[in-house]
Amino acid sequence: MKYYVSFQQFDKSIGRPIDNPSSSDFETDELGMLPAVGDYVHLEPLKDRDSPRYSGRVKSRLFTYYDDTRCGINIVVEENDDDKWGEVIKE
Repeated sequence: MKYYVSFQQFDKSIGRPIDNPSSSDFETDELGMLPAVGDYVHLEPLKDRDSPRYSGRVKSRLFTYYDDTRCGINIVVEENDDDKWGEVIKE
């Protein structure tokens, strides 16, 4: 199966994800490791350094099956001011 993975940032001010694609979006033939709801993620732009950066917890994942050979996966990341990144990782 071919997987199309995309990330969106949740905007609390409008109550929905923003329509700004992440440069971390990717396609793969293997599902591999995807962040689960509640996981912390930090996405840096891979190609275009001007692309948005996403940091926060995974709020939701939506799997859209187009047929038996293709699946779109949308991962929404929400920033939370109460999260203490120093407790998540030591840099």
